[in-house]
Amino acid sequence: MNYLEKILEYIFLPSCGICSKLGEGYLCKNCGKEIRRYLINLEKSDKNENIRIKKFFVLKYDGIVRKNIIKYKFNDKPYLYKMFSKIILEDKKACEFIKSYDIIIPVPVHKARKSKRGYNQSELIAKEISKELKIKTYSDVLIKINNNKVQSTLNKNERKENVKNAYKIINEQKINNKNIIIFDDIYTTGSTINECIKTLKKSNVNKIGVLILAKD
Repeated sequence: MNYLEKILEYIFLPSCGICSKLGEGYLCKNCGKEIRRYLINLEKSDKNENIRIKKFFVLKYDGIVRKNIIKYKFNDKPYLYKMFSKIILEDKKACEFIKSYDIIIPVPVHKARKSKRGYNQSELIAKEISKELKIKTYSDVLIKINNNKVQSTLNKNERKENVKNAYKIINEQKINNKNIIIFDDIYTTGSTINECIKTLKKSNVNKIGVLILAKD
């Protein structure tokens, strides 16, 4: 947190992202206790086209977690990134996982959708994590070139087809020989993440991992 942010937080006390209580940061003690019931701290290794990809899932996408991610993502609540970032940063296992990589790449959204929403929900969280853990975040390496349908409206097979060839790499020199962690807010079928992995594998990266806020 920089000096200006500290001054602003002193003047305008941060409120809990769930109950709006002042004075206990972005997640109050009671709401923190409730949301941490959904912690799964699940690390698994999956095969993706003959390479092993380590994945870390922080929360279960259910109940209060699901409700607030939907609010954050679709109901113009960008400030909730502070709350979700805090949950990840207070998770020792998640932080250890993140620190084994050099660069965080948030799953991109198409420029038209970002313009309409006003923000990329995964990018806001990734940048906060990056700032606190001193790891670079790049939002100008993996870009989305197709403004396709919203994944949540589709079934498993449709989701896979929907994101096919939807991403492109630019500024590849930034990730040459680096260990990359892809960050996304929700994991359902894995179609989006798998397509991002497929695209990044075309570059000269050393290792790819995945960090997910909530697993469906």
